[in-house]
Amino acid sequence: MGPLRVRVELVDRPGALARVAAVLAGLEVDVASVDVLEVDGSTVVDELLLRLPPGVEAGQVEDALRLGGALQVLSSKVDRPRGDATVTALELIGSVIGAPRDADAPGRALARLAYADSGMLVDVGEAARFPLARRSLEGGVPAAGRAGPDESPLAAVSGWVMWVTPAVSRPQQLAVVARRLDVRFSATEAARLRAFVTVLGVLSTVPGEAPLR
Repeated sequence: MGPLRVRVELVDRPGALARVAAVLAGLEVDVASVDVLEVDGSTVVDELLLRLPPGVEAGQVEDALRLGGALQVLSSKVDRPRGDATVTALELIGSVIGAPRDADAPGRALARLAYADSGMLVDVGEAARFPLARRSLEGGVPAAGRAGPDESPLAAVSGWVMWVTPAVSRPQQLAVVARRLDVRFSATEAARLRAFVTVLGVLSTVPGEAPLR
């Protein structure tokens, strides 16, 4: 089995992560990396990249995490190899501008960048119907909130959505992504999306170029 990427909710207090690591060490599981995704009051959501020894399965790891004090195991999946983040972003930009007739290409790229389930580019006029989109447009910064039918045009009724305005003088489109997982989008994911849609926004201002969809 390849590396296991796990998102886990812990109590936000000293020693909580150390206890989880100690239980995993008992299974000879190597903690390759830890990313803090969300701190919300008394709890924290961490993403762990774990290397499992032969004979240890994902279910055993999840049980060990709960034994070590995890409040919830939010997700657990075998991690696919990831290349350099910059190279990946450039490849995704190429996939969008190289397929102007593929209406779903921008959404796929946005979702991949933000580890989301779906994504879309939305014209400013249509986006203005949604409160989070208006907040992003007015403030010029990403705006995230709970998913729901009144929060985005995406078919997301639970989890989180995030709207992102490109850093251009007159944005024509906003990006929106949604994930079913009950974990907020991180600042890193927001910054990554904003940089991506800014490049697309700049390209859309090139004479003779229509907005990307």
